[in-house]
Amino acid sequence: MKVKMKGLFPDPAEYPKNRLFCLDLLRGIDMFYLSVVSVVFPPVFKVIGVAGSVSAFFFEHPWGGFSLYDLIMPLFIFMAGSAIPLSLGRRLENGRATWRYWSHVLSRVVMLWILGMFVQGSLEKFDLHHLSPYNNTLQTIAFGYLVAAAVMLLKNTYIKLAVPVALTLVYGLIVHFCGDYTKDGNITMIVELKILNAILPLDNTQTANVVKYGYTWFLPSIIFPVMTLAGSFSTEILMSKLSECRKSVALVLLGLSSLCAGWVLVLAGVPSIKQFYTVSFTLQAIGWCVLLLAILYVLTDILRYRRYTGLLLLFGQYALSAYVCLTICRGPFVMLWKRFAIGLYDLFPVSYGAILSAVGYSLLTIAVLVARRLLKSR
Repeated sequence: MKVKMKGLFPDPAEYPKNRLFCLDLLRGIDMFYLSVVSVVFPPVFKVIGVAGSVSAFFFEHPWGGFSLYDLIMPLFIFMAGSAIPLSLGRRLENGRATWRYWSHVLSRVVMLWILGMFVQGSLEKFDLHHLSPYNNTLQTIAFGYLVAAAVMLLKNTYIKLAVPVALTLVYGLIVHFCGDYTKDGNITMIVELKILNAILPLDNTQTANVVKYGYTWFLPSIIFPVMTLAGSFSTEILMSKLSECRKSVALVLLGLSSLCAGWVLVLAGVPSIKQFYTVSFTLQAIGWCVLLLAILYVLTDILRYRRYTGLLLLFGQYALSAYVCLTICRGPFVMLWKRFAIGLYDLFPVSYGAILSAVGYSLLTIAVLVARRLLKSR
């Protein structure tokens, strides 16, 4: 359903009553943090002398542990799953999937996969020495979306719930017993390198980055859909016939149980590592995602507190456009800003240059999203 236009940003007061406000808002918070906060504040922290450990918690992915910045990608995957019952439910015909259903699913998967290869896989170079077929959040969303679309068609609720449990157990057992939790010794790295070396030249630069940074994608694909399904199941709870209070309680219990399970696994010797989505990390991420959704549901959909959320809603409604601005257009945006604001740079110390560039990029990104919204409304 199209939201009514009023001003440059979405107007919370104009939201239809049957639309879950919390979904757009949480997606917007996640994308705003990634696109603006994590761009502007690192140079600010550097100028004002904030401790490196504090900055790392907000803007870096440590090897082991769980930082606030670690939550961005899981929340992105979770929110993609949360939209599935709404976007795909209306494409079912008498509860059955037709070509209309699968054509939509497959077209989205292909689009996200190719865009992911452009964003971080160097597809535009058409060079196997630089190409990566799989190394981006958009591709994890695509794979999780495909699995969740299939799970949605299952009639038995218990079987639907058993799917993410089974995926979690299988992945956890493979990772725990077939390697260790070091960057070079974990089984996901071994599988990643075997696949990449089999399909790409041995001097491929993307393979070298896998070894350097420790991020793996192929084997963790077993558990990526668990994040997507968690988002899908959360929305199904919000769409159920339960009272608002019971919906909130159900989400809180789900979030707390997942979070506690993750903590227990950490105590049992399964470290929380974002780079290859250990089970303890995934369960903690799901827990925080569900709890954040529950909090926003109570505040915005039950208590109806929605003031001053227009900018966040803009990022929530056009999250993919914001992501493209960050990953593809950030460099050109900064160059454009420097070209037209060159005099502004002369008014501040050199150390403030990075801050000014980040602010300029953020303003141009917001302008693009506003333009995107205005064009869609025509």
